[in-house]
Amino acid sequence: MIKYPENEMQQQGLGEKYERKAEGNPEEPKKPEDEGVPYAGILEDEKCITCLDMPEEQRKTFILEIQQFAEKILRAHGVLNEVADLLKSEWFLKLQKPGIEKKLVIAKSGEEIFIGLYTYSDGMPVPDPNLVLLSQNGFWYPQRIEEKFEETVSSFFTGAYGDYDFLNIIPENVKKFQDFQREFTKMLESQGWDSPDTEVLEKIMPRS
Repeated sequence: MIKYPENEMQQQGLGEKYERKAEGNPEEPKKPEDEGVPYAGILEDEKCITCLDMPEEQRKTFILEIQQFAEKILRAHGVLNEVADLLKSEWFLKLQKPGIEKKLVIAKSGEEIFIGLYTYSDGMPVPDPNLVLLSQNGFWYPQRIEEKFEETVSSFFTGAYGDYDFLNIIPENVKKFQDFQREFTKMLESQGWDSPDTEVLEKIMPRS
């Protein structure tokens, strides 16, 4: 069963972590230390640097397009006031725009980032689509794409959530994620979710 940021935060509390299992992967996933795997080595503690250790222009060259625009939206609506807020464990923003049926949700819960457009069926959120990313040191990495009742998994934990010895990466799905997030970003930009006519339906400020 797919879990949604609104349900997670309202029913179980902000910042609570959860595990997911990927089922039916056609090929053996690779570990992040395997040669040639995207973002290999970045998640190793001894080599990690935070987003605070880089000049802003340099930092932008390391982050996905969807993270760049999501940060712009979060700043426009007062959720992020400084880069350091990216390192906090939880925040939530739900938006509505005139003429657009779907609502945009951008949230962080623990180490997961959610960026998605949602429709609602009997009060239940249905992603159309939703991107889930893994947040480490202020950088967001592909985890999965959720589209209504289907999902494409790019990375997942086979052991304890957050234990990167158990992080598995599916390289071909990471490529799909990267291509998908570029097109999704272009659509969000064209809809103007960072503009003043966007209505803030719900906002929870960053918490440590």
